[in-house]
Amino acid sequence: MYAVIGVWDMDPERAGLQREVLDKIVLGVRQAPGIVKGYWTDGPESNRSHTFIVFDDQASAESFAADVRGNVTNQDRSGVRNVSLEVTNVVATT
Repeated sequence: MYAVIGVWDMDPERAGLQREVLDKIVLGVRQAPGIVKGYWTDGPESNRSHTFIVFDDQASAESFAADVRGNVTNQDRSGVRNVSLEVTNVVATT
């Protein structure tokens, strides 16, 4: 399995819009090829969010990451800035 791990800076003035957009994102990610599970966090004190999206193969993870990197216009519109996005190999689970 492979995970796409993201760190995001969130504009607190657009939190309502971000929640609305997140609902749509989750629905879309559920249909992504190779998806296993996705997690989104909310750090209201730090205005930083983390994502951890797991795929069953590297190609699906890389394709998803490329789509996310290519979506800067919509991220800007929602007050979200990607700090980092990395595809990693999952080596253990519980």
